[in-house]
Amino acid sequence: MGQDVVLPCHLSPQRDARSLDVRWIRDHISETVHHYRNGQDLYREQMEAYAGRTELVRDGLSAGSLDLRITGLRPSDDGQYICTVGDADAYDEAIVELKVSG
Repeated sequence: MGQDVVLPCHLSPQRDARSLDVRWIRDHISETVHHYRNGQDLYREQMEAYAGRTELVRDGLSAGSLDLRITGLRPSDDGQYICTVGDADAYDEAIVELKVSG
């Protein structure tokens, strides 16, 4: 509890993700955990429970890494997350399971 965790997500084939629309959502409620588009973090739609606790890990974006860091881990963070990525031509998603041990 209270630790930080990085949820992994990678584009395959590898491509530069800096100009893409990346959204992490909670699977069971389909609400936004973190939204990144064209080099900017967008917080307007972010769930209140994650305010100030998330960041897209920037150092891997150019290589197709879409990893999400969540700080101050809570029991309520346990569960499935969906990493979605898209641009004008394509859309894809991946499911990541987070287990928070108490």
